[in-house]
Amino acid sequence: MLPDERTTHSTTLALPTDVEALVAAPGRGVAKALVAFLRSQNINVQTATDTDGAFEEALLHPPDIILIDDRILPTGGIDLCQRLKANVRTHFVPVIVFVLNDLRHFRLRATAAGADAVFTPTTDAQERRTRLWALLRTRALFRQMERKQRTQGTEIVDRRRWLNLFLQDLQGSVAALQSDVDFIARFAPPHGDPRRDDFQDSVEDARSLFDLLMLNVRTVADFERNEGGQLVVSESTFTLAEVAREVHRDISRQAALAGRKLALGPASKGTDRFVVADRELVKRAVMNLVLHAVLRGQSAEAITLRTQSVGSGARLTVSMPGEPLRLDWRSMFEPYAPASAASVGYGLGLAMARTIAELHHGRVWVEQEPPSGSALVLQIGDDAVAAVADRGGAGMPSSRAGRE
Repeated sequence: MLPDERTTHSTTLALPTDVEALVAAPGRGVAKALVAFLRSQNINVQTATDTDGAFEEALLHPPDIILIDDRILPTGGIDLCQRLKANVRTHFVPVIVFVLNDLRHFRLRATAAGADAVFTPTTDAQERRTRLWALLRTRALFRQMERKQRTQGTEIVDRRRWLNLFLQDLQGSVAALQSDVDFIARFAPPHGDPRRDDFQDSVEDARSLFDLLMLNVRTVADFERNEGGQLVVSESTFTLAEVAREVHRDISRQAALAGRKLALGPASKGTDRFVVADRELVKRAVMNLVLHAVLRGQSAEAITLRTQSVGSGARLTVSMPGEPLRLDWRSMFEPYAPASAASVGYGLGLAMARTIAELHHGRVWVEQEPPSGSALVLQIGDDAVAAVADRGGAGMPSSRAGRE
């Protein structure tokens, strides 16, 4: 016996007495030798004496391995092997075909039909045992992977169900707090009272923080819906310049709270093209990019938004003064990517911005802006990939259908 020929581990392969095999042979006399071979390896055996019966048994009770004598009737073992490998329930079940003729032509036919091993009368016992257990180990690893995937799938479903319920409760709680703030705002000190300005500033700060919290809640909810294939994209016609102005208006308060200045660069006249996209989602993507720039907070200089038309698409650039980004920027747009060696992450904001861009045939990337600083770039349109490639392909974002 070869070393580790039938080695088993509890985490890799079931015990030999738990291995099930199906023998398909034209009669009990022919099957006797194959059954004896398997039972000598402490493997449980079921038998079938015709191709239809063997195929039905394999579908109803998929075994760990199937041994087929090519003489089985009515269609032959090679045809049975081909049927088994073409069926989704038995495609990954290893099949060994026994052929009486040792000619190369017969062995090639069996292999072409999908046989995982072909035994002939000249195949010695040691090779048969070694090949048998090699196939069983592969089968056991595949079944282990199947169980893990099923478990992970259940965990993901449970996590999403819990997260959706949590987000609904959180949205309700924030909405209630917003109502409380609006109610308190009705009791502002009268005009001329020195406390009025401080009171109103506090109310506006609270409203801005709640708006920011709701934006983050919507980002998480949209990310989960997109991962589950449930994110609905609607279409409208607008320009990125319009979205930039709205974001500038909505987010300036958050920028002030973070001690940053936010400037809005004018769009080039006559070049800002209309795009057809989901306005709310695109605005969400832009807000997430700008918020990242605001919270990054490495410079007292103003963050600038610029929009322009490029080819058949439209582009928005969020300029971030300060120390240029030197990390592999593509990792920034991965979910919960680490921001640095410290245990600080980007969360889902940048990941969702990338997802929204890809849903609209676009991309997001990072550019260096000499003499210092970096820029987050969002482009909507079919020229987005070429736009990155024109810069030498550095950091070229890979793509996949819908999202990366």
